[in-house]
Amino acid sequence: MPAIEGTVGQLYSKGYRAWMLTVLFAMNALNLADRQCMAAVSQAIKLDLRITDAQMGILQGFGFAIFYSLFGLAIARAAERFSRTRIIAASIGLFGVMVSLCSTAASFARLLLFRVGVGVGDAGFGPPVSSLIGDHYKVDRRAAAMTVIWLGGPLGAAGGATFGGWMAEHHSWRGAFLILGVVGLCVAAIAFLTLREPRRGMSDPVATTGKPPPTVEVLKFLLSKRSMRHFLVGCGLAAAAMQGIGQFFSQFMVRNYHIGSTEAGGLLALVGGIGMASGLSLGGFGVGRAGRSDKRWYAWAPGATLILAALFFAIGFDQPTPARAVALLIAAHIALFVYYTPTLAIAQNMVDASMRASSGFLVAAVIGLVGIGFGPTIVGILSDAYAAHSFTLGHYGTLCPKGLPPPGAAVSLVAACRDASATGLRYALMTTALVAVWAGVHYFLASRDVRADLEKVYVPRH
Repeated sequence: MPAIEGTVGQLYSKGYRAWMLTVLFAMNALNLADRQCMAAVSQAIKLDLRITDAQMGILQGFGFAIFYSLFGLAIARAAERFSRTRIIAASIGLFGVMVSLCSTAASFARLLLFRVGVGVGDAGFGPPVSSLIGDHYKVDRRAAAMTVIWLGGPLGAAGGATFGGWMAEHHSWRGAFLILGVVGLCVAAIAFLTLREPRRGMSDPVATTGKPPPTVEVLKFLLSKRSMRHFLVGCGLAAAAMQGIGQFFSQFMVRNYHIGSTEAGGLLALVGGIGMASGLSLGGFGVGRAGRSDKRWYAWAPGATLILAALFFAIGFDQPTPARAVALLIAAHIALFVYYTPTLAIAQNMVDASMRASSGFLVAAVIGLVGIGFGPTIVGILSDAYAAHSFTLGHYGTLCPKGLPPPGAAVSLVAACRDASATGLRYALMTTALVAVWAGVHYFLASRDVRADLEKVYVPRH
């Protein structure tokens, strides 16, 4: 993993910073591997535990996101005062334990409890990492450094989707979670033993001194900036589309094209891997470079690409063959992911070193509650509703309990339940994709004030 140029500070060599990025890259890969593994095995979980699409949406959405966001605030404030590297290591260790426990779940309630625990572990990654990058890299290099870390996402997403789909079809969805959990514990040990805590403000022209301001003051300062408010709304809506589509992509392929979990996982890996890697690279390196001449590119580029993504998704989900669908959905994912790293970088550049973890938390909380929380949950609810509407043989909930035909059902009923389930999910995903247009509008609105807002500095109250 190459070190990003433009760093300062004599205590840390290029080799150490390259290692730090490698470890953080691996952690992010593992986080995304878990989420995409969950997406890839979701149909197997649905059949094993006999749960509805709405319940699957809760497992992949609010069940993960609520505590992810709530604990994120406490972790962000702790990261302003204590060792961020230790917090990151402890969080990934908890993540490993809870992912392993998912393999033991025998009911919806128990799996929900363990996914909540996974969310708590995940919450300890984003804000402390954002703060670390702010100390290690200058303002015009932070988007590139964050992109290197977040490029672990495509690798993890592709690996998790492929591995999860193969395990679900050939062995057990439970074994997939057990293995991922053990890997998480190993990565936590490596982080604990090798990462070191830098001096705060090390890369700023003027180092920040004194205690970090109260949380309320940080939030007031950030939300007083009109562009930041639009960035937050935009990233939340974009994340809702991203998470909702990502978590149900594998089920969409299985239901609509009648393929196995292994093939669906492979297609999820292909679409997610290419889409994330290309979109994050364009957003981090491309927008970062364009932003050196005009900071409005941090808003212009996401605004345009989000609207383009919605168009590709709406067409892609309505294709008659998986090959045609995948081609359009890869383009859609590339456009969708452009917003991510510019938003993270803007959140860091809006504040000084004493507030970076809290600023990172605010973005993570919006992405968690709105994106991870609402995205999959809404897709699940819409899928059940659209399926019930398209079912023509009677009451869908009675004849197709949990969206599945009862054991021993007539062939005609089996086919009708299957077709309604496929249609419902397709229309749910197409509807969710339109949220990206709404998100894009907010990024364009943010462009009007972003340059002036970046010049505003925090003045402590006495």
